[in-house]
Amino acid sequence: MVKAGDSAEDAAARGTEAGRDALIKTVADLTGVTVDHYAEIGLLGFALITDALGGVQVCLKEPVFEPLSGADFPAGQQKLNGPQALSFVRQRHDLPRGDLDRVVRQQAVMASLAHSIISSKTLSSPTTVKRLEAAVQRSVVISSGWDVMDFVQQLSKLAGGKVAFATIPVLDGAGWSDDGMQSVVRVDPHQVQDWVAGLLDDQAHGKTEQIAYTPAKTTASVVNDTDINGLAAAVSDVLSSKGFTIGTVGNNEGGHVKSSQVRAAKTDDLGAQQVSKELGGLPVVADPSLPPGSVRVVLANDYTGPGSGLSGGGSVTPARASDPGAPADAGVPASSPILTAGSDKPECIN
Repeated sequence: MVKAGDSAEDAAARGTEAGRDALIKTVADLTGVTVDHYAEIGLLGFALITDALGGVQVCLKEPVFEPLSGADFPAGQQKLNGPQALSFVRQRHDLPRGDLDRVVRQQAVMASLAHSIISSKTLSSPTTVKRLEAAVQRSVVISSGWDVMDFVQQLSKLAGGKVAFATIPVLDGAGWSDDGMQSVVRVDPHQVQDWVAGLLDDQAHGKTEQIAYTPAKTTASVVNDTDINGLAAAVSDVLSSKGFTIGTVGNNEGGHVKSSQVRAAKTDDLGAQQVSKELGGLPVVADPSLPPGSVRVVLANDYTGPGSGLSGGGSVTPARASDPGAPADAGVPASSPILTAGSDKPECIN
């Protein structure tokens, strides 16, 4: 509450604090989740923290050039310094979903920075910790009684796949207030609460990586061990239409196989399991030579799944689907991806 006689600075500070309290209450009421701590990071903080940790890895689906934010980046994986990271998280123009995609940009940077802390020896370096602490002190506002550096130390003990960044579902990402003066994002409170409850339940049961998984995180190579010309290409098109990243396509140059299979570093690899499902339940075989995030489909003479022309699913070369992540209702924005801090290979985003 602003009192008579308060200076402009005091009034502004009280207003800011009231705004934070209102935000915490709004989030708690909307999600049904008690907010234990609050941290506010300004855009400058992305630059300072990025430089403190020696850069941040990100990945873009397409190249961007947007002068208003200073974003000028090629497609693919790349390492950004502090000023570049600031431009990366500021961009909202020329993005398919505007501010919603800017939020995803910010989450991608936070996930990558968290991964850097969790997966490396970042916190064992006194120099790096000192730089990080200085950056946090300059750019992060935290709730009273919360030692954020102690929180960072605790974060380093978690598995990266259990640290997730998500955006609630929205009904309209480009709406306007009733008076036509304010740009708003409309949500269904009941849908949001159900979504948050399901997300937390999955996390409680150790399913964070499963719910964050998307086919684009898996690079699928397909090789043909038959005499059927074009089979590998047809099956690769099937996987591409499902959203998988496509690797090499060609003939099998390795040892002959008697039965079709999906090969991956581990048999419980999420991508391998999903590829297997899409191709009619092919067995998954462990192949330690394959890097995480990659699978190799080997097609033998027994293959009758999608793309073979024998599964009742259409011709040998299937029609390529439109964007697999596109919403059924064109008026509702596509769901934002759930990003985790568990991978050396950041997910490619807009």
